[in-house]
Amino acid sequence: MSERMNEAINRLAEIQKQNLLGGGQKHVDRQHARNKMTARERIDALLDPGTFLEVGSCVNTTSVRMDGRTTDAPCDGAITGTGKVDGRLIGVYSSDFTVLGGSLGAQHLQKCSEWIIQCTKLGIPMVWLLDSSGGRLGYQDVMFAGIEWYFCTISRSSGVVPQINVLMGPCIAGQAYAPTLCDFLLMSRETANLWLAGPRQAKAATSEDIDKSVGSADYHVAHSGTCDVVGDNDAETIAKTRELLSYLPSNFREKPPVKEAPADSLCDVDKLLELVPDDLAKTYDMHEVIKVLVDDGDYFEVKDQYAKNLICCFARMDGKPVGIVANNPAEPGSIMEINSCDKYYRFLQVLDAFNIPLVTLVDTPPFVPGEEQEEKGLLRHFGKIVDVYTTSTIPKISIVLREAYADAGAMIMGVSKGMGADAALAWPIAQYAVEASELDYREVVKGMEDDAYEGYLNWGREKTDVFDVARGFTTQVVDEIIHPKETRKRIIQSLELFKNKEEELPLRAKCHGTMPS
Repeated sequence: MSERMNEAINRLAEIQKQNLLGGGQKHVDRQHARNKMTARERIDALLDPGTFLEVGSCVNTTSVRMDGRTTDAPCDGAITGTGKVDGRLIGVYSSDFTVLGGSLGAQHLQKCSEWIIQCTKLGIPMVWLLDSSGGRLGYQDVMFAGIEWYFCTISRSSGVVPQINVLMGPCIAGQAYAPTLCDFLLMSRETANLWLAGPRQAKAATSEDIDKSVGSADYHVAHSGTCDVVGDNDAETIAKTRELLSYLPSNFREKPPVKEAPADSLCDVDKLLELVPDDLAKTYDMHEVIKVLVDDGDYFEVKDQYAKNLICCFARMDGKPVGIVANNPAEPGSIMEINSCDKYYRFLQVLDAFNIPLVTLVDTPPFVPGEEQEEKGLLRHFGKIVDVYTTSTIPKISIVLREAYADAGAMIMGVSKGMGADAALAWPIAQYAVEASELDYREVVKGMEDDAYEGYLNWGREKTDVFDVARGFTTQVVDEIIHPKETRKRIIQSLELFKNKEEELPLRAKCHGTMPS
């Protein structure tokens, strides 16, 4: 080996050694003291062993502070590359908090943006492992450092490849937009915080004292609805990311990965007769119904603490991934409102973008009425569901268990064939109505004429038996009344029937974004 080659190889080895320590052992120790993994440890936890292929490892910016002092930034705090999860190729970007707090500099953002573009070309999912203090303030860097291009590439890749953001540290200001642009956000309960402006910035700008819990994982999964899934710590959050990936295809051209079907896939489920009371006044937890319907009782729920009256989850039926949207009478009475509409809307966008069939389990009264919901735009949010349901081209299977009342049941849960449901099934105890209230409007609206009451309002709330609905096929509401114990079998048979469904919308492309709602 020549002296020149030997020197070059030694130089490369020194760079790689420095990169493994990021900002140095002191910062690595500080990261561990906070119960946080380092950027490279997170990559190792996410990927199958020995599959990581790094790109851009020799980047090292000498960042200059405003006062002239300089700081080395190995990889510029951004580690990018490819690897495999369960044998499937993915792209990964991990921000390194040991390097200038994982802040966004020009080289950092250039690496990320280029890698998003490359992953989109390759047709592989992109996973962000975020731990970032935001923009690199106090340094002589480009004003926006390319963050506008970064956001542009995320948005243009939306709906083309799955994009999953895993937050395991602070995420503030400019960087905080990235999680909202991705398809899913997972957060570590122990280490993650997401703010547009953190407590210090809010205090400086408005004198308002904001508790740190406002940006926590529990806050965003229960109150803002921004977070989809929470893990107790870094390791559990990354494990949940691997599980989520197992339900998603690599890109919009592919179908989701299939696993071996259980031996008893088409068996009857007698337990459904015990779980769902035929007395409509009694509640039950729809989670228990889902458990007995899906393969091995396993499902992956998103936004489980937000709008709990509606369940959105991934599961498998006969080995094939499906998305399930279900009313939950236990929370409270499964009444649909604005937050549940937004949750449904976002979930269905992702299902349609990535060819995952939809199964709706219906048991709901009408929308919740009242001034507060009207003021916040209930009609607008309802309209979003109508739009995304009717324009989605995936297989859509609907089952009415007990109640399907008014627009909430008949339209947005896909009960009506006119909305685009491919199979509309119902249990023998199912009822349909325009409204559920038993209130006598003549007691509220003074001077109401009897014939007006009898001719419209009273009839509008009459409950219609499923057998009456099914008698007329022109109603386009019920394809078939099924025995409750046959529900799993009929769903699987319907999914098989429509698995090669082809539907094109006039003047619309299949590929579309999953923009924030």
